[in-house]
Amino acid sequence: MSVEARRRNVISAWKHWWPVVLLGVLTVGSYGFVIYAFSVLIAPIHEETGWSIGALAGSFTLSSLIGGVMAPASGWLLDRLGGRPVMLGSLAIGSAFLLLASAATSLPMFVIAWGIGGGAISAGLFYNVTMALTTRLFAEERVRAFAVLTFIGGFAAVLYFPLAGLLSDLMSWRTAIRVLVVLMVLHALPAALTISGGQAKAAVVKTSTRAAVVAVFRSRDVVRMIAMLTLAAMAFGAIQVHHVPAMRAAGVSLGAATAIASVRGLLSLPGRALIEPVVRRTGVAGAIGLVYLLMAIGILPLAVHGGIAWPLMFMVVTGLAFGAISPLHGLYAAEVFGESRIGTMMGVQSLIVSLLSATGPALVGLSVDMTDSYSVAMLLTAALFAGALVLLLTRPRATGRHAVVSAEASV
Repeated sequence: MSVEARRRNVISAWKHWWPVVLLGVLTVGSYGFVIYAFSVLIAPIHEETGWSIGALAGSFTLSSLIGGVMAPASGWLLDRLGGRPVMLGSLAIGSAFLLLASAATSLPMFVIAWGIGGGAISAGLFYNVTMALTTRLFAEERVRAFAVLTFIGGFAAVLYFPLAGLLSDLMSWRTAIRVLVVLMVLHALPAALTISGGQAKAAVVKTSTRAAVVAVFRSRDVVRMIAMLTLAAMAFGAIQVHHVPAMRAAGVSLGAATAIASVRGLLSLPGRALIEPVVRRTGVAGAIGLVYLLMAIGILPLAVHGGIAWPLMFMVVTGLAFGAISPLHGLYAAEVFGESRIGTMMGVQSLIVSLLSATGPALVGLSVDMTDSYSVAMLLTAALFAGALVLLLTRPRATGRHAVVSAEASV
């Protein structure tokens, strides 16, 4: 192929895929700052101010809770007004409060400002909005669009962990937060300003949202899906929080454990890239089942104390699998909910799952305290993924989307 032909192909691909590429870049900035950079900033904030680690971590928890509570409202606005007002509004509110957090003179002020700022960003710029918007913009190419969105988004951890560490070394934490706010805005503005549309059809907007939501979330298919996603999210949160301590408890040095965790993060990128070919062969449900199985099996080596080989096995198996969880969950929810009210539905789903799944890391931590070992904790985490797999395999063969359409039609 000639250089000119390649250039034309690139231009053609960009003209078609630019919205989801920009949404992926937005994802890097929003998740990178609010989720990953914050974990790096906790230590320098604590060292300079003396504010407790627990209270600072509480500001992260508060932002997650506020984001979950605000997610249904963001989805409702997306269905009525489209993506641009939601993204711009969330970016403006979130940036203002995060800048306020950088100027906080007391711990309560920091916790409240970060909680509201991070919550606004997570409610309007996280996957609950960008996946719903992608579903509407690329209805016929949803799987590929989700793969592109989450592959680009997967660079959030790869870029923002070292970036936050570098900024913390070069400047005060207050200045670092301000720089990160500017970078987040630069990541998000291209998508927020240029992507129009994404709202529901006029006929859907005119009908009762509350009645439709109640009817849909009473559907047995949706209740089963929420239970499945909750168990998986509990396990996912638990392993993300506890995998480094579990390796340390197995006798792995801190340096080796963090190196394994970093390589595991990089392995999630090819895992995301494989989503489309796997879904083409197995369907969305089949791909989710494969990921749950790999996660359950891959976690088991952390229950064993016996050298570096077991953590390396964990790294490879779960590294390739865990990056696919979020996009596959989004694809499954899109199939179940359909397109008509997907913004509102995914917002409500995000609220329910985030509140229930927050117990996962705490329950696993409690099992460590009770047994003084990570072996039982890792078995428990694997069992949560196994439970999600059972719910998936025993679901009714009729698609959830048909149940949702029937539920909405009965309103």
